Amino acid sequence: MFTVCFHPAPRCCARYLQSYQHGQGDRREKKEETRTHNAQLHATISGAAVASAVAAIAASMAASSVPSKDERMAKTDMAMASAATLVAAQCVEAAEAMGAGKDHLPSVVSSAVNIRSHDDITTLTTATATSSTP
Repeated sequence: MFTVCFHPAPRCCARYLQSYQHGQGDRREKKEETRTHNAQLHATISGAAVASAVAAIAASMAASSVPSKDERMAKTDMAMASAATLVAAQCVEAAEAMGAGKDHLPSVVSSAVNIRSHDDITTLTTATATSSTP
């Protein structure tokens, strides 16, 4: 048998349930925002690492070029190294602005600067490409 309740409590329960569900939505949205921010931060840190590795290799190549052979090419190498260093510095600043840890970022950049093999650079580049968010 089915009974109808005219007590105001069901309405209160409905409001409570609705506010509870709304609160759950807020928590889910907050979690999603945090997840997205962390993914963007990781992508930015990875980008800073790639830029730092490229800058270090460009600087190394510029330093080892012999100016007497082709002065124009040596100047181009130096300009490329300078530009790559500027890009790396901007990437590091962006990562810091997003909240990258002051202790984490220097270790990532230091590791990236010490990369020398093409396999390491490819791995670092791939990690950066796959960490970017849509």
